[in-house]
Amino acid sequence: MRQRFFQKVRRTVAAGLLAAWCLGGCASAAGNLPILMYHDLTIDENDTDSMTITDERFRLDMEFLQEFGYTSLLSQDLLDIRQGSAAMPEKPVMITFDDGYRSNYELAYPVLQQTGMRAIIAVIARNIRTQEQASATRGSMTWEELREMVSTGTVEVGSHTFNLHNASYGGNLSPDGIDGVTRRPGETESAYRQRVGGDLQQSIELILQYTGQSRVWYFSYPFGAYDSWMEKLLEESGIYVSTLTYGGLANTSWSLQKMPRYGIHMENPVSALLRQTDTATPAQASVLVNGQPYTLAAYNIDGNNYVRVRDVAVLLKDTASGFDVQWNNEMSQVELASFTPYTPLGTENTPLPEGKRTVQSIIEPTAADGTPHMIAAYNIDGCTFYKLRSLGDLCGFTVAWDESTQTVQVTA
Repeated sequence: MRQRFFQKVRRTVAAGLLAAWCLGGCASAAGNLPILMYHDLTIDENDTDSMTITDERFRLDMEFLQEFGYTSLLSQDLLDIRQGSAAMPEKPVMITFDDGYRSNYELAYPVLQQTGMRAIIAVIARNIRTQEQASATRGSMTWEELREMVSTGTVEVGSHTFNLHNASYGGNLSPDGIDGVTRRPGETESAYRQRVGGDLQQSIELILQYTGQSRVWYFSYPFGAYDSWMEKLLEESGIYVSTLTYGGLANTSWSLQKMPRYGIHMENPVSALLRQTDTATPAQASVLVNGQPYTLAAYNIDGNNYVRVRDVAVLLKDTASGFDVQWNNEMSQVELASFTPYTPLGTENTPLPEGKRTVQSIIEPTAADGTPHMIAAYNIDGCTFYKLRSLGDLCGFTVAWDESTQTVQVTA
């Protein structure tokens, strides 16, 4: 495991995360907001820990959010919703990073741009340097990198204090230490304001100086250690959005301060945390394949038709865009190979049972030509159902919708 340039303690128990609630079914309720907490990313799957996931895991998480129509919110969005000048989207999510690791720019930022997601990065300002000051082996981002991300609208920079992770005070949740912004034994509020308030202002000034933001809206409590005196300081500084580290669903209609977050680790992907529960209604999809009409059995789920992957493979097997379908039992995932002959099993195109079904989205990614992708899909009666357009994106055929004929046009 790597040497880290500062120590952090994990406050959230992963097992409790997944059992907490069915997020996919209730996140759209008024005021309910899942907040995701990330720290560091790595390209090495053997280098993960309680604060570090792979860049692939993060990409799959963001692809899931994109595929299922989640809207990522920043602090100003929450304030607008709270004040009534904007509406809560149907599927809101907040994506947060703590500390300001270098990987947030090099690995997370490109994924955010590719998927259209936005994130808040709360930095320990003392660890951030200018490009000129930074060493080649730096562990944190530079101010220039933060400014670039802010300028694109992809990232908001928040405070994680200037330097209050308190290693010198025996912190990190030690019984006799102080953690983050908690008060010292016997410390007066005046002394606390000078010590902690001074640190907060120093972090705010640096963020404003270097990032181009007009203000700082967000604060992440170090170690998730809350103190009511700190909340007063935040409000006086114009920071009305803050988060802790225990798992739970934030209720923004109640408060934007000390909101809970779900720590995302290798063993609890977003596809499991936000697993979708929907109603599937039997339907038929009218399809033109290179001009020839066909009908596919389908389930209508949340306004979209989902078709069995093997039915599509049979439909396209004699075209230039035919693809093969295999099931990897060890990985519990579908594997697709584009431009590869498909051998029918004889079970394709069977009628669907009558009546509506309650279904859940699949948790594992789909591998296309060896690369995993987290696309919207449901396993129903042992068969995996996808949107045609998603399969086209993975397997090399084009899908268009003809509104006048209510027909899906496939060019393969």
